[in-house]
Amino acid sequence: MEFKYNYQSGGGGYRYYGSGAPSGGYDVGLDAFVVNHLNRTRQRLILDMSNMRRKGESIVRAKSRVDTGRMKSMVTGTGDFGTDILKISFGWETLRPYYAPFQEFGTRRGIEPMMAVLTAYNTVLADLRSRLGGT
Repeated sequence: MEFKYNYQSGGGGYRYYGSGAPSGGYDVGLDAFVVNHLNRTRQRLILDMSNMRRKGESIVRAKSRVDTGRMKSMVTGTGDFGTDILKISFGWETLRPYYAPFQEFGTRRGIEPMMAVLTAYNTVLADLRSRLGGT
C-alpha cells in the first residue's frame, strides 16, 4: 500500500510526495533522495506549466481582434496543480464575451476564423514538450 499526501516540510517548502509520517523529521537514505527528486521535479513542472499558461494567454491576447478591446481584456487562464493530474487552460470563459466563439472559429457569412486559442495551444504544447524533452 502506498500513501500520498501534501504537507509543509520542516524547511517551509511544499512537498507533494512523502514517505512515512509528516513529522517534520528527515527521511533517510534512498527514500529521501527519491522523494526529494520527485518533489523538485513536480515543482519544476508546475513552474513550467504556469509560465506556459501565461504565454498562452499572451498569444491569445496578441492574436485577438480589437474593436473595443473587450476580447483582449477578457482572456483568462487557470492552473490546477493540486492532484496527480496537472492542468492548465487559457482563452475565454464560455460566452465571455459572447462573440468570442464567432471570432475564434468564424462564421459561414463573413467572419474569418482567427484561431487565436488554437495557435496558442499548439505553440504552448510544442514549447512544453521541448522543455520536458519530448517530441
